Amino acid sequence: MKDSRKRRKSRRDSTSSSSSSSRDSSASSTSGTSDSDSSSTSSSSRSSSVERKRRKKELKKKLAKQQKKEAKAKKKALRKEKKARRKQEKLESKLAKRKLKEERKSRRKQEKHSKDGDIPNSNCGIPLDLMNRKAMAPETREEYEARQSILRRVVDPETGRTRLIKGDGEIIEECVSRDRHKEINRQATAGDGAEFQRKTLGRNVR
Repeated sequence: MKDSRKRRKSRRDSTSSSSSSSRDSSASSTSGTSDSDSSSTSSSSRSSSVERKRRKKELKKKLAKQQKKEAKAKKKALRKEKKARRKQEKLESKLAKRKLKEERKSRRKQEKHSKDGDIPNSNCGIPLDLMNRKAMAPETREEYEARQSILRRVVDPETGRTRLIKGDGEIIEECVSRDRHKEINRQATAGDGAEFQRKTLGRNVR
């Protein structure tokens, strides 16, 4: 009986020890898995946070680059506008200077001609009859003789004398009577005296 009791106790002890060891092993295994799970989750969370930070940095860099490019483009556009404005201002100033020079030249020419008593003419002293001809061909002998045979009376505005002019400018003496000659001389001397007084004293005497 005693032997059987001892065997039962030893069996119970062995079963209890085995169960306790199995429990310990299971507990240790569960704790190891939980530790591995927690470490994996922490590492995954760390990696995700690092990736987010990296993405944020990349986005910030891209935005900064875009802003720099836009600023450069704006600066270039402003420079181009300034250059265009400067060119326009220079052209306008040049045109204004040219106009002023032309006006001054024309005024000087008019003043010179008014002082000399001549009318400004761009024909260089060529008669208008020659300039206004239809055909600019050499003149024939018949045309020249016909033009030179024309006689006209021209009154000098300064002295009041009347001259007989043939053709382009040949002055012809006219045969008149003695009384007519005296009257012509009287009129001429009166006109000369009036012109002299007008130039020297500034008075018109008739």
